[in-house]
Amino acid sequence: MSIDPRRAAAFVETYGRTWESWDVEAFVEMFSEDVVYVAHPEEIVVGREALRRYLEKEQLEQGEVTVQMGKPLVNGDQVMAEFWVHAINKGEEASIAGCLIARLDGPDGRCAHFREYWFDLEGHTDPFEGWGT
Repeated sequence: MSIDPRRAAAFVETYGRTWESWDVEAFVEMFSEDVVYVAHPEEIVVGREALRRYLEKEQLEQGEVTVQMGKPLVNGDQVMAEFWVHAINKGEEASIAGCLIARLDGPDGRCAHFREYWFDLEGHTDPFEGWGT
């Protein structure tokens, strides 16, 4: 089964918007109750409650963020998209460049399995030409 491109775009847009606003409750609602969220190969979060705690920790670490999301790509029941983030925490500027892969399941379209890969960059670095397409 393939995801409707509008559904994929809505997931990616909501992901970026809720991250940028640190709307933890709306972010968590995007995921199934038993979500497997692979934030890092050594940091696997299982379930919404654990995801909520993970996001609260990330908010403290990242501080204020500006999130840009790339164009979603769909492959079957998965959506992929790049993200580029500028963060300011305690006066320190940083950037995060990465990519997400989300499997959307069921009629409600919630994400059941999620993984992301990213690079931490010093200062506010702008995306490279062709990023996010």
